[in-house]
Amino acid sequence: MYTIQQLAALAGTTTRTLRHYDAIGLLVPARDDNGYRRYMSNDAERLQLILFYRTLDVPLDQIRQLLDSTTFDRVEVLSEHIEALRQKAAYFAKLAETAEATLTSLKGGILMEDKSLFNGLSYEEIQAHEAKHQDEVKERWGDSSAYKTTQERAAKRSKTDWERMNQMHLDLIAPLVDLFRSQVAIEDERVQSIVRDNHLFIDTHFYDCSLDMFSGLGQMYVADERFTEFYDRFEPGLAAYYNEAIQYYCIVNS
Repeated sequence: MYTIQQLAALAGTTTRTLRHYDAIGLLVPARDDNGYRRYMSNDAERLQLILFYRTLDVPLDQIRQLLDSTTFDRVEVLSEHIEALRQKAAYFAKLAETAEATLTSLKGGILMEDKSLFNGLSYEEIQAHEAKHQDEVKERWGDSSAYKTTQERAAKRSKTDWERMNQMHLDLIAPLVDLFRSQVAIEDERVQSIVRDNHLFIDTHFYDCSLDMFSGLGQMYVADERFTEFYDRFEPGLAAYYNEAIQYYCIVNS
């Protein structure tokens, strides 16, 4: 028997995800006399399959239908997934690299020394940052479609465009900082609205950003200290908060 915290730690997921799965009827645990969730071994096995299906981009509603089917064969499903997961592992490794490359190229990824953190950078500062990282980015991710799309769009921008987009990104971060300081839950619509706007900003101005890629981008905010430093300069812990909000957004919109 597991508590929600124990099962989340065991599966490498979050308690927020488990609560969401409970709310939509995908993984419904028993409740003790105090109303606390209690997960059994069969719940852990079902969660394993849910997470397998999620790595294959199967929508949550479809996963529930598959698992609740009277003809469902767990052994057969696991056997079929082994090869698919191995192939997917290579995909996610590439996804993480692409996310890092595109994040580096995002103008908002510039580490700012100015005490006024929400003032946009000048065109000259943006160009200096680009030159500093250009060789590294091109060498490591120059063959990715996201990199190519980003570069094609970048070539069409004027000095005014660059400075405007940099300020747009900072303007999107500002309300997120306020919500984080107020300890607003990531599930709150105010937080999710900001995440949605950021997703649209990337998709519109840089490259076609799928939910998988956006999820990978969020993970880079906490996986790479350079990107963590950028967000945590606004408020310590903001990078982790933003990543959790992105992961929740990707789950509920999948």
